[in-house]
Amino acid sequence: MTIAYLILFPFLLMLAFASVMVFDRPNTSIVLGLGLIFMYFLMPLSIPCTFYLVWSRYVQGDYKQSRRYYWIPVYVIGAALISFALMDAIEGFL
Repeated sequence: MTIAYLILFPFLLMLAFASVMVFDRPNTSIVLGLGLIFMYFLMPLSIPCTFYLVWSRYVQGDYKQSRRYYWIPVYVIGAALISFALMDAIEGFL
């Protein structure tokens, strides 16, 4: 999982930096745009936190807890995708 996240990290980071273009759409509100940018930056920031948690538990010999922690970026990406869908639906109602 470490290798997969190392490969995924630069792409998520580029996506996060490109997220400021959400304001190019004229009908995007400030609150919605900032929420989207925040969610985009959470995805790459979860990867270094996961590295710390996984490898610190691995060194301590707590392998079961280590295996639980390596799913954190997947959960964050899933939560971000769900929140994007919800924000898009809310924006559609407004």
